[in-house]
Amino acid sequence: MDSGGQHEQLDGHLPIFITAPGSTDVLMVTTVIIAIGAVLLAGVFYFSLHALPERMAHKYGRSHMQIVALLAILALFTHNNYFWIAALLLAAINLPDYETPLNSIAKTLRKSWKGDKPDD
Repeated sequence: MDSGGQHEQLDGHLPIFITAPGSTDVLMVTTVIIAIGAVLLAGVFYFSLHALPERMAHKYGRSHMQIVALLAILALFTHNNYFWIAALLLAAINLPDYETPLNSIAKTLRKSWKGDKPDD
């Protein structure tokens, strides 16, 4: 038996995934590249899916966007899907504007407390 060559019972046809000693294993290199690419693509998909409620709520007001972003961040860090579902539902609906009437009431009360006549 020759130590440097093939076994004497082999007919000379080896499959492509068998490499010679000392050469590069092409199948392993290809598998590693595909695995790294799949992990990167899965991460991009995961983070773009997590940003979906924030992109949906971008057209509404700042306070609405902050609540949705807070719920999305909580879902990302706690791995609790209820926060993400709540953020998605909250981003899908438009909340009424409570801030403007409350600011108007506070402004009128402040003027009446100082003794000024409120604007109508």
